[in-house]
Amino acid sequence: LEEARQCREELVSKGIYGRYRRWLSRLVTTRRIVIVPVANALGYYRNTPFEGGNNNNDDDAILDPNFDFPYDIQNNNNGNNNQQQGQCMSTIAARTINEIFRQHMFQS
Repeated sequence: LEEARQCREELVSKGIYGRYRRWLSRLVTTRRIVIVPVANALGYYRNTPFEGGNNNNDDDAILDPNFDFPYDIQNNNNGNNNQQQGQCMSTIAARTINEIFRQHMFQS
């Protein structure tokens, strides 16, 4: 109980009073919070938004994970012609996001 009192006092010192604390508590307890630190870890490591283009394999296409989802494939105007119909979900980042959505069954 002492920890709870200290926590409340700390929140009040930061301007978070009872009404907001209850709202925040309800918000957190009635939802699932899913955090993906870096969806495109390979791109982050290489300091580029793209995947592919491995130096060891000249046939490896350079793919943009932002356009690697099966939506509006016919009108893909991102300047990357490597991602065409039938080639969606070929990046690690897109598969990561897809698996998270499949695992947790998000609703909007």
